[in-house]
Amino acid sequence: MRLFYILVVGLLFVQSQAQASWIVKSIVTGTSTKVISVQKKNQSLPEGMKHKNLRAIPQFVSEGHGDQKDLGGTYQEDLYADHALPKGLFEQFVDQPSGEPHSGLTAPEQAQSEVQTLVDQGPVGNRINLTIIGDGYTLAEKDRFFADARRMTNDLFEGKTFATYLPLFNVHAVFVPSNQSGLTDGRNRRDTVFGLYRSPAGSKRAIMPGNTSAIDSAIALAPATDYPIILANDDFYGGLGGQYAITTRSVESGQIVLRHELGHNFGNVGEEYDGGQVYTGANSSESSNVTWGHWLTAQNNSPVYESLFLSGEYLWQNLSTRSVRASFNFPRGDYRIGVIISSVGWSTANDVHVFLDGERVELQGVFTADRTFFDVVLNKSLSAGNHTLEVRENVRDGDNVLAFAQVYAHEAKLDPNSHEIAAYSTFDDFGNKAGYRPTFFSCIMRNMRSTDFCSVDIENMWIRFLDRVDLIDQVLVSGNDTQDRVVELQGAKLPGLNARWFRIDRGGREVELTEVAGQISWQARAGFPSGQYRVKVEYVTPEVRRPTSRFQSQKDFRI
Repeated sequence: MRLFYILVVGLLFVQSQAQASWIVKSIVTGTSTKVISVQKKNQSLPEGMKHKNLRAIPQFVSEGHGDQKDLGGTYQEDLYADHALPKGLFEQFVDQPSGEPHSGLTAPEQAQSEVQTLVDQGPVGNRINLTIIGDGYTLAEKDRFFADARRMTNDLFEGKTFATYLPLFNVHAVFVPSNQSGLTDGRNRRDTVFGLYRSPAGSKRAIMPGNTSAIDSAIALAPATDYPIILANDDFYGGLGGQYAITTRSVESGQIVLRHELGHNFGNVGEEYDGGQVYTGANSSESSNVTWGHWLTAQNNSPVYESLFLSGEYLWQNLSTRSVRASFNFPRGDYRIGVIISSVGWSTANDVHVFLDGERVELQGVFTADRTFFDVVLNKSLSAGNHTLEVRENVRDGDNVLAFAQVYAHEAKLDPNSHEIAAYSTFDDFGNKAGYRPTFFSCIMRNMRSTDFCSVDIENMWIRFLDRVDLIDQVLVSGNDTQDRVVELQGAKLPGLNARWFRIDRGGREVELTEVAGQISWQARAGFPSGQYRVKVEYVTPEVRRPTSRFQSQKDFRI
């Protein structure tokens, strides 16, 4: 009977292996494709399907980045069925001798590297694996890196932003030492292992990857990676989305940036704020006939809110040099003025004063020496014609920088404090209308200081996550037919997961075991009939209104 148990477990293992597939990660530039890695996943494609694109996003998604040459190509992830992997990729990326060196790292860097698993929710082949690597951490700062990685991880999954997704995730942290501490910013160059650098120099905006070969080699040290995160050892704002999610260790803004950049990467979506270059995905619509109609609330009998972009550009003006004064024309009609301001170095509300037509405007928000954002929606209209917005330094400490000031005319019917899901105009880096977004200012993808995604983004992430994870790891049967046996469904521990169990009769028909319906594990008493069985699971959550077939799964097993 012990042999029978071994055969059962072996059969389950074979069934699991039969679902194996491959994720191919690549960069597409024009007609050229560069494959980065090939990774095995314990995941099946729908019957008859050999290939599915999981993700296609600009390689680098950065805020108001003026240097187009730095934006790279398209970062792409494709899922291939086990026997459909393109010719040559298996030999090149999979069939390699063990111990193959990671060519992007030097021998001392590899010898001094260390990998820790911070979150373990299940097998790497059927979970989403985050890998955090750090740049600009010296060997003496190794403990600091792991502490920073844990702090960031706790913020993601103990805070409410990604808490419901936690059962789907593993998190690994990989330390590789840098020769110098910090981050390159213009002429202030630091000798770091991954060569991260600020762009444009002097700004608290994009942080670009330098040595991508070393980055990819460090990521490969982790057990598996679906989404890489690079943590720069710097105390001020900056980051990037796309192929990598990049942020800094800043206690003021690091987690703010990371939540936003992971929103890009998890959801395969573009921006919701104005002045960007990428407006694609589930949270973007070219027309007011939006794709998220099943989430519309339409509280004001109109799901469309049109705004006008009146003034604004990325200035990065140090106000100790000069004040900033912008003129704009306010339109005729029933509009209210709105202003969004981003700053660096405004440590107190008294550091800088903002004036509308000579009258001081009080700013509500977080004042910090780091970068921050202020949203000013004044519940008033202006006369049609020319008006001025002035931003003037009040405390002359030399570090008060105006990143940008954007001025809008919003329809009077719009409630700026509402969480209503509708269609709200969005504008690109030229001030032209780019399309529509789902919420006004409550979503992380629009408002960097928010901790919430809108319902459209949340649903989209669930769908994309379950494209990567099967609801069932395996069915484990322990014991033998002379004693009670335990039948256990192993998988992500998601609340709302419903299991139904069936015996398959000789005619191939399903006979439901109603007495164990809804149970994750149950006992088959001694003498329980042997044979073929099946479990069907379905995940139901109020965060998803249009589930895909991936929200259901089934697996056959024997007792």
